[in-house]
Amino acid sequence: MQRHLQPDGTDQPALSYFRRNAGRKGIDAFFFKLPDFQDFLKEWTRSGTLQPQIANKLAEWLDAGLQEWDISAMHPILVLRYPTNGKYFYVWLDAPIGYPASFKNLCERRSDLDFDYYWKKTQPPRVYHFIGKDIINFHALFWPSMLTCADFRTPSAVFAHGFVTVDGKKMSKSRGTFIMAKTYLEHLNPEYLRYYFASKLNAEVEDLDLNLSDFMARVNSDLVGKLVNIASRCAGFHHQRRWQTQRNVG
Repeated sequence: MQRHLQPDGTDQPALSYFRRNAGRKGIDAFFFKLPDFQDFLKEWTRSGTLQPQIANKLAEWLDAGLQEWDISAMHPILVLRYPTNGKYFYVWLDAPIGYPASFKNLCERRSDLDFDYYWKKTQPPRVYHFIGKDIINFHALFWPSMLTCADFRTPSAVFAHGFVTVDGKKMSKSRGTFIMAKTYLEHLNPEYLRYYFASKLNAEVEDLDLNLSDFMARVNSDLVGKLVNIASRCAGFHHQRRWQTQRNVG
């Protein structure tokens, strides 16, 4: 997890993608006053809501002192337009709002659901987030601050997991380690993969490796082997019981 680069953080700024130097340009921007939530976040991140490794990592941000968060974007790439000024919201301001917004949309179409019951403070329902470790700062610093500011409940717990790798390597099309879900479904049962991932998940923040040899061995041993063994044992018990019943009747 890296800190945002400040405008004066490098002597020779460059755009590696375009292979040219970057220039400085002044623009009007909106900022979220994240430092106002410093004390709240120090307490919230140590309340048991986060895994210890994540809380320790976020403490680096908090101990260094939070900066105001630039919530502006210059181009409409997966973002919403501001009500005025022709600007756009930064995607990570907009994206988490989709959680309660989509649920509110559902509540408006169903009479048995009350949005405030689930998202207002002090209500009994619990809200859990499951996210990747690379976006923890957005979900465990920015998002709780936004919710608190809007008088909504914060997540009951945020669980962060590592990346999915294939045979110990990052997914890559060029290396042949990128597997599309559609391709997988054309050949194998999805229950196999669900079981394999579930058997390897834990409370730690570590990458989840899809080792194809281990995947095949574990599916054959745990699923196929054990299920067949259970069926075989049940068949044996059934045969023995039936034979004893027939003998008693005879």
